[in-house]
Order: sequence, then structure tokens, then C-alpha cells
Amino acid sequence: MKFFRNNRKLIASLIIIVFVVFTLAEVYSTHNISKLAYVVALGIDVGSNNNLLLSVQISKPSSQSNPESSFSSQSSGNIINSVECSSIESGLNLFNSYISRRINLSHCKVVVFSEEIAYQGISDYIYTLLNNVEVSSQANLIVSKCSAKDFLESSNPMLESLSSRYYEITPASSEYTGYTQNVSLLNFFSDGIDTFIQPVAILGSINSGNLNSHVSLDKDSSDAISIDENASLSINRDSSYTAGETPIDTEETIENVGLAVFKSDKIVGELDGLETICHLIVSNKLKSCHLYVPNPIGDSEYLDVTIRLNHKTKSNVYFVNGSPYITCNIDLKFKILSATEDSACGNSNYFKEENVPLIEEALNKYLNKTIYEYLYKVAYEYKTDIDGFGKYALKYFTTTQDWESYKWLDNYQNSTIYVNVKSTLKSGYTFL
Repeated sequence: MKFFRNNRKLIASLIIIVFVVFTLAEVYSTHNISKLAYVVALGIDVGSNNNLLLSVQISKPSSQSNPESSFSSQSSGNIINSVECSSIESGLNLFNSYISRRINLSHCKVVVFSEEIAYQGISDYIYTLLNNVEVSSQANLIVSKCSAKDFLESSNPMLESLSSRYYEITPASSEYTGYTQNVSLLNFFSDGIDTFIQPVAILGSINSGNLNSHVSLDKDSSDAISIDENASLSINRDSSYTAGETPIDTEETIENVGLAVFKSDKIVGELDGLETICHLIVSNKLKSCHLYVPNPIGDSEYLDVTIRLNHKTKSNVYFVNGSPYITCNIDLKFKILSATEDSACGNSNYFKEENVPLIEEALNKYLNKTIYEYLYKVAYEYKTDIDGFGKYALKYFTTTQDWESYKWLDNYQNSTIYVNVKSTLKSGYTFL
């Protein structure tokens, strides 16, 4: 004790020296923030000489402002580069061998697979990513109609200075458009291993800004809408596009419209914006959407309406001679967004007592037909249950073995489907 009392200053000095040494040593640690390269997006393509082509979009440090970098880049805040490799982990290791900082995936907001690799199957890549402690299970999953590398290189945020925030916010547009669904790695993994549902992914592509790229629909297409049994209208709906097709006059950039439909871990087809809205309605995931529908009262040809779920969609499954019989009862509320000269004066025909039932019935017929066509396409063409009807069939099987022996995902295509839509007109803001 006497030694410590007599050498208090010396001991204090040694403690300070040790503290400073360890603090300075941490500065040079490879785990220090200044020694890490943060990946905001990951792209996976089929490689030309190896198993895959791995692309990374790295957030460029603010201190690095030299645009003449050896890396290709479409944004001053990002670095994009690719490498041929045999696996995701080996590709990241190759990046680490020549990038001055260690690759870190903790800020990765999106993983992009090209359609080409999605047709081969992506489960192994999903398992690898979820097994990496740095990768967030909430990172969005996109299947690109172009190559994943081109998709990342065309990412050019207009209203966001940070690409990570741009990738985080863009899928959230599903909450007010209904044109896509916010799908994470965990969502895909969970649906992919279940026996009563199949996964989907966000559908992405590059929009070239060509105003003439939209598809013109004729009366013989599946988008022809009947107000009655004998009349058919030709409607070029804004919701009938998929990613890369919307007629937006802009510089070449990415867009997410529609969904990629999977059976197991392989893509089997895609949904356009309207079909995605149907999927969200049936699966109780719709927040809000806008539709362009026939007007039955004649003061204009079409109506713009905004739609929400009034109550959760009630679905059920019965078995008739061993085949599924599916009922889907949908309860919606909608507001009319269109305005005519009379409606501006508060004399709209839309809310006359005799016209309200006509408008509701027209929307019911329109959505009944559209949702049935969507369900028919998924069940009979794609032969996959992305709406999870299988969970309503589980109650008829007493053991897991009985359920697995039935093979719901193989029998779903034999289903008979009944759809009933009830919609209720709510007053628009003009008439409150």
C-alpha cells in the first residue's frame, strides 16, 4: 500500500499511456468505420466464365470527390463494380483483395437477381445471404428484367442524396400505388419453405423514358372491361404495365412495377401493376391504390377511384371430390377522384341516390372479372399459390404427414375459384 501511495502519479501516468495505446490501436483496426466499404446494393447475374457475376454498389466516402475513378459509377455518391466468381462469399473476398477497405454488408438495402439467374433457382443464394450476420433479413429482394449489373448502374436517385435511403423508400410506394409489394429476404425465405404458399419478389427493370413504349390494349385482350354482358370497352389502363414499360418521360432510370412469381425458388412468370393490386387485395396486404374504371352513368366514359380494404378479405377452402373449391369474399371501400363541371358546383350525379348503386355494381363487376382473371392466371398458368390459400386447407388434415402427402402446391392448379366483391362508395373530399 505504501508503494501505491508513494507512486500514485507514476501509476496514473501508466494507466493513461495504456489507454491511449489501445485507443490508437483501434483506429487502425479493420473493423473501424474508416476502414470499411459499405455496400448499399448487391447484384447477382449469371457469369460468362464462372457460376455468377457479383456486382456491388458501394457508398462513396464524402471525402472522395474524384469522378474519374477506376470504378464505373452512375452517381457521384456511389461506386459500382463487378467480379466473376464461384460464390457470393468468394466474390466478396475477391473485392477485399484489391479494394482499400473491407467490404461490409450491414447497410445493404437491396439484393437484385437477374431474371436469367432466377429461372435457374435462387434458394442457395438466399440461404447464403441470410447466413451472413452482416446482411439484414429485411433487405429488399428484386428480380430484374435486365441484368442486375445494369440495374445498379442505372440507379440514379432524383430526390434522395443517399442511395441507401433511396433503395429503402422506393418499395414503400406499394402502400399508395399497389403496383408492387415490399418483399424482404426473410419474406421470400419464409414463403419458400412453407408448404401452403409460394414466394414473390419485387419486379424491377430500367425505364428508357420512351413515351411510345406502352402497350395498346384492344377489346380482345384480357384488359377489355364489360359494363354489361354484351358491351366491351377498349381501355389502355395505367396499371397494366410491368417494370420498364411505363410511359414516363425521364432519363434512363430504374423502376419497380409488378411482381415476379415463383414456384419453389424458380421464377415462373410476372404480374403487372393491376394484377399486383389483385394479389394485394386477395392476400389482405392492400393499403391504398388508384384504378381507372368504367362509368355506368354516362357523364364521362371512365372514373378515377381510390380503393382501400373495408374489411379483411375472407377466403376459405372446401374439398369437392378431392379437389379444392376456393371462395374469396372481398369487401372494399372507394372514393371517386374524378370531377366534372357539375361536381365542382356540388351537383355531382355520382352521389344521387339512384346512381350510387349503379356505380358500386359497375365496380363490383369490374373487380370480380379482373380478380378472377388474376387468380386463374396464377393457378392455371403459373400453377403456384402465392396468395396462401393453402393455410385455409390445413384444417382438413389431421397430421402433418397427411398434409404433405396431399401436396397442396401441386393440387392447387385443380382448384375451382369463386370470387365475390362488395364495394361501398364513400364521399369524396369535395362533398364532405
